[in-house]
Amino acid sequence: MLGTDIRGIMAEEEEVQRRQEALKSLMTMRAKQLRESLDDRIKRARNSGDWTQLSKAECASLHKQEKAHLQSQLEQLQFEQTRTRGKLTALKRAKARAQRIRAAEAASERRRR
Repeated sequence: MLGTDIRGIMAEEEEVQRRQEALKSLMTMRAKQLRESLDDRIKRARNSGDWTQLSKAECASLHKQEKAHLQSQLEQLQFEQTRTRGKLTALKRAKARAQRIRAAEAASERRRR
């Protein structure tokens, strides 16, 4: 019974760690986009075929809107990362507790024999 629980905890722990790495990657990408200057953004947009018919003022307005959106995404990702980190800590504690219980049960079983 506890063996299955530990395996389940370990599988969930691996899944949470993968999620945490994905969140970290997304946060890095969003932070990089936030640091992008207006001129760099205009160049990137025009190379991809966007913003070709827009004035610099319109580009600046769109850039500002994108930065606000990126900032809100980054804040949401940071919140999610904090929550994920807490879940990972709880899983590690549960795994350690389950292992201690298994070890105590095994020792108790050996003493009975």
